[in-house]
Amino acid sequence: MKLYGRIHEQWLIRQRLQRIRHGHSNLILLQGPKGYGKTSLVNRISDTAREVGFDVIGGSAAQHKRLLLAASLMAGATGFQTFSGLAGENIPHHGPNLLDDVLGVLGAAGVPAARPAARDAAGRPVLVALDDVAWDDPDVPAALRALPSARSARRVVWLLSGTGGPASHAVCRHPDTVELTLGPLRRRDALRMAADRLGGSPDVSVERLLTACGGHPGLLTAVLEALAEGGGYRVCGGVASLASATPPPQVVATLLSADPRLSARTRELLQAVAARQLPPRMSELMQLPDGRAVSVLGAVREATEAGVLVLDGDRLRFRHPLLYEAAALLRHEPSADDTEGGVLSPTEQAITRLVAAGLTNRQIASRVNLSPHTVNFHLRKIFQKLGVCSRVELVGTRLHLLGPEFDADPAPPTHESRPAHAG
Repeated sequence: MKLYGRIHEQWLIRQRLQRIRHGHSNLILLQGPKGYGKTSLVNRISDTAREVGFDVIGGSAAQHKRLLLAASLMAGATGFQTFSGLAGENIPHHGPNLLDDVLGVLGAAGVPAARPAARDAAGRPVLVALDDVAWDDPDVPAALRALPSARSARRVVWLLSGTGGPASHAVCRHPDTVELTLGPLRRRDALRMAADRLGGSPDVSVERLLTACGGHPGLLTAVLEALAEGGGYRVCGGVASLASATPPPQVVATLLSADPRLSARTRELLQAVAARQLPPRMSELMQLPDGRAVSVLGAVREATEAGVLVLDGDRLRFRHPLLYEAAALLRHEPSADDTEGGVLSPTEQAITRLVAAGLTNRQIASRVNLSPHTVNFHLRKIFQKLGVCSRVELVGTRLHLLGPEFDADPAPPTHESRPAHAG
């Protein structure tokens, strides 16, 4: 089942929980990108579950991993055989009810119970709502395979929520498993959110700004807040429109600065792409030195998955013109190099550029006419100023070095022209 925008209203959640309570479903998987409202939905489901008679144990998956492990062990321990060593003597033996033991230790809020549970609690179902699940944690796939068959004296419904989703092979496609995916907001839901926040139906100019958000609920909320707080719109006759011909710069910049899917490394890449006269070719990026290629291509993947960049043939382009404008605006914001203690000298800038090009200290030394020892000294100062610990991190924080001159191949390194002890 795919959920869009505000489709998960209270009545829908209540209806589904009632069906789950009286049916056989005992595993719900909730997945989606960062900022799509998974935690909010988990909280809403938990609140509704309490209203319809569930006890709820909630929190992060890391906090309650013992519940997952107990369920996994229970599924594997039920009906195992013990061997006494005597020929022909196989005595069926059922393992301890580990899951009920753990549930008994935890209260309804997911913390250790101060006193034994009330007698009537034994008849109530339990919702175990675990957020921030790390699907690549080896213990999680093992628990997922076991949960549909895990038994308990109480009916236990599991709700697991995390970014992305479990690999297809990690979950037994049990008929009792319900999978929910939070997808992008549909146009009508985005327009409804904007109308609620701005107090008027968005016109074409505001809708263009909403389209640039790509249906991301968290990003849409941030952009609307920036537009409202900055007074960049007006409402006339029930219609909300921009106060000027173009959105305020601070609102446009929010399209990238407030996107939770983008790392600092990826924002650097987007600024570099915006600075080029021609969009970069993927074939160019594939030919970068290994250390730099890993960092750049990782940022490209993150930007394309977020829908900020798209592949147009072999070239990378911005999906929406306003996203290009946002990257251009971020280029002109004060950077770490402009703050006190972060200014790089011309020599340090040159060394940083050569590191990003994949050159060794000895090759860099021959380029800048210094000794390898002096280059190493400058690198230590660069690391300290930029707050990085390795060449890989340095490249990741300096992706803006991918400028228009990147099209020209660097000249081959020359032999050292100064003695090793030269400063």
